[in-house]
Amino acid sequence: MIALFILAVLAGNALVIFCWRHNVWSQDEWLVYQEMERRGNPIWLEYHHGRVRGGDPVDRVIEATTPAKVVRKGRWTYLRYERWGAAAYDGRMVYAAALSCCWTRIFFDELSDAQCLEFFGRSRAAEDAVRRDERREGHILVE
Repeated sequence: MIALFILAVLAGNALVIFCWRHNVWSQDEWLVYQEMERRGNPIWLEYHHGRVRGGDPVDRVIEATTPAKVVRKGRWTYLRYERWGAAAYDGRMVYAAALSCCWTRIFFDELSDAQCLEFFGRSRAAEDAVRRDERREGHILVE
């Protein structure tokens, strides 16, 4: 009985270490992690593990992650990677996400209501409602 208890504790510890190492704490997160890993571009891990965060200077992020395309439009800077992207406002990162037909991975979203209106074409409340509806319809949303 003690051996079984020790085995259970070791298995539990191994699972926690695995989750911590991959920064994945749910089945949905694991599914999205595997899909992003399958896509082949390891730069997304910089965002996933929090080495790139909201508020970081966009020029530092560009230097560290070498996006496929950088578009500057007024106060906005858009970073385009392979099948996903990020945005900065006034030189600071405010949004990063990856999308698929059945899941969305939002690395960070620090858009103000005005920025949300500019970026998505809808208010923060409307964007939050869209995300709730997508979840209700079975779309996987990892934030």
